[in-house]
Amino acid sequence: MRVWTVHLRPALAGKPARTVIVREGFSWWAALFPLLWFLAKRLWIVAALYFALATLLGFVLPSSISPWAMVALQILAGFEARNLQRWALERQGFRLMGVVQGRNEDGAVLNLADRRPDLAQGLA
Repeated sequence: MRVWTVHLRPALAGKPARTVIVREGFSWWAALFPLLWFLAKRLWIVAALYFALATLLGFVLPSSISPWAMVALQILAGFEARNLQRWALERQGFRLMGVVQGRNEDGAVLNLADRRPDLAQGLA
């Protein structure tokens, strides 16, 4: 079973309430293609910081160490990607409402709809 966190942004001026679920755990896509993953998830600040750090590592470190530092940075991005996504949601006004589990995302959504239909209505 996989675990997802459920985040809710209450209705704001003209915008309906919105619910987002974020999977827990390592993100292979974020580890393999960190910059693209951050951009696809609309994590603009994180993408800019990643790009700046990767560029800085490329220029500052010796050429024998630089590739290993980049691999380490990508592995770190894979481990922290979901936490960074939750951080960005929090900055946008989302609140952590709970945890749900399921075999896949659809199963997690069904479990959420069964337990908290009010949250499942605003799923994006």
